[in-house]
Amino acid sequence: MAVQTTYFKGDGDALNNRDLGQAFTMRFAIDTATTNVASGDVLKLMEVPANVLVDDVIVNVTTAEGGTLTLDIGDYLIATDVAVDADGYHDGLNGNSAAVTKTSDQLAEDTTAIGYAAGKFYAAATAYIGVLFNNAADAAIFDVIVKGVDCSRPAFTPANTN
Repeated sequence: MAVQTTYFKGDGDALNNRDLGQAFTMRFAIDTATTNVASGDVLKLMEVPANVLVDDVIVNVTTAEGGTLTLDIGDYLIATDVAVDADGYHDGLNGNSAAVTKTSDQLAEDTTAIGYAAGKFYAAATAYIGVLFNNAADAAIFDVIVKGVDCSRPAFTPANTN
């Protein structure tokens, strides 16, 4: 497995200046026609900060692969790149069909329960969300949109009591 980080342009700074309860949406544009991927490659999308709830991961395939391509989207450990739940958000997503699919849509299409169908809370900053290519790809173009909420608590500063 090769862990890649250079196949997309994204707005990965969206969580750097975050406030309590701040919702975020991050979009990652992936173009395998520009940079081909091999079967088994993992594309590292984003490291998830502590105290963040990821509500949904949406995939918009705009250009189909033209052959067999399935994708899994889930969690990997930052320290070792080992899968925690490689298909927690999407399992066997069809990359050869131009369509939009949300994590919750997978429940209707798949008889197996998707691990994070109701979202996932990250208590510690130990994981990243990655895309596993179950097949080689050289034509597919798609966006991955990660939606969530920052649930961290900023330091409390009491009001001036004088």
